[in-house]
Amino acid sequence: MSKISLLLLLSCSAFCAYADLYSANSAYVGKDFPTAFKEYRELAELGQPQAQFALAVMYANGEGTDVSLTNAHAWASLASRSGDDPRAKALVAELEPQLTPTSLRFSSEIQERFGSASLNARLMPNFLTGREYIDRDPARRVKADVPPYPMGAAARGVQGQVYVEFLIASDGRARLPRIVYAVPPLTFDNYVRSSVMHSEYLPARINGKPIASTVGQFYHFKLAIATSQYVGLESLVKSTLVKAQAGDPSAQLLYAMMLAGLPQLNQTYDKALPWFLKAAQSGSSYAQYQIGAGLIQGRGCECDAAKGDIWLEKAAQNDQPDAQVTLAEHLLRDAPTEQSVAGALVWLERAAKHGNGNAKLYLAAVLATNQQAKARDHGRALALTEDITKEFKDDPTLWEIRAAAEAAGGDFPAAGKDQALAIKQAESLGWDLTPMRERQDSYAAKRPWSGDLLAY
Repeated sequence: MSKISLLLLLSCSAFCAYADLYSANSAYVGKDFPTAFKEYRELAELGQPQAQFALAVMYANGEGTDVSLTNAHAWASLASRSGDDPRAKALVAELEPQLTPTSLRFSSEIQERFGSASLNARLMPNFLTGREYIDRDPARRVKADVPPYPMGAAARGVQGQVYVEFLIASDGRARLPRIVYAVPPLTFDNYVRSSVMHSEYLPARINGKPIASTVGQFYHFKLAIATSQYVGLESLVKSTLVKAQAGDPSAQLLYAMMLAGLPQLNQTYDKALPWFLKAAQSGSSYAQYQIGAGLIQGRGCECDAAKGDIWLEKAAQNDQPDAQVTLAEHLLRDAPTEQSVAGALVWLERAAKHGNGNAKLYLAAVLATNQQAKARDHGRALALTEDITKEFKDDPTLWEIRAAAEAAGGDFPAAGKDQALAIKQAESLGWDLTPMRERQDSYAAKRPWSGDLLAY
């Protein structure tokens, strides 16, 4: 058979995205066929139709692997069912007459192994319809603090978008905001953190009882003379959707964040999760984190911790810091063992090594107060807080961690001072001060405190 061209697929795909589909395409164009084959294979097994077709072509041409018309037929068949590329159907029609009945049977077995039924059982979320959770009422914002437009950015005509995730505690106040997407980076981040911390929310509830929950918020910074702060937002959403529908993973991810984090769109998280899934199947580690977190929390889909762990592990192994921090949180939950604490520290150290501020904050908290004495290192905890003071100086949690670390080292005057600062900041934000005052009393009595500082 003649050599099948994959270049049309590559040239027609508008990828300004990250992750594996883009790098697989780049490897193929650069004739690094072993790398392209490996990356296409990984994504094809996640159900990504373009990767499935690319894998079929490489099997047919013997690029990065031995020629196998059986495998080419199987993956082209899977691509024709999971996507709408007519070339996949044409490749199936070209290959089928060349295969023996035994080869066709082997192809069917491959299709069964990696087809939709197998994927659904092993990996795919069962989406909810019209609601975020089965078992709870989700958190809702009741009073927004609108961030100012940074003067420096305005003077330079800089515009951008930020997506932030944070915990809404049972008192209805935001904790631990983390910037997970910012364009351009480090321009609007601190303004968004402050906005989140000063907004008010109705907490999530189960059977009427308030609980802590994770939410996301999308901010669009656009300069305009018009009075509406949302000028151009509708146009941005529509143009992003067009690109997402055309198969651009970066647009799929951005559109998912808009659906999840723009109150103006009035959408529940179950509408965002399918777009996160498309980006996750294309190799976006952040989207894989979102799918994993959604499955574990039962947010936008039925709860399935086993599937969620697989997605989180994929993202964490690709050094996605939010996934690494989330895996650490799970290991530290309830009554952690020495082994689970050690595992959590591995993930936090890995994320902190890449400069992630939130990972350093979590790591400092564990080192300062973990109940496993072997895990504590108050000196390192203090050093970590020094490293992130500029980023988190307005967050009471930072000063609570510092106070706990100082108390662990016997410097109770310094602990009392930093704990007082944490309480002062928290009071201005409307936090429940009860646990913070208990820690303050402990330091005044020259007693260090151990436990989970990040349990809200």
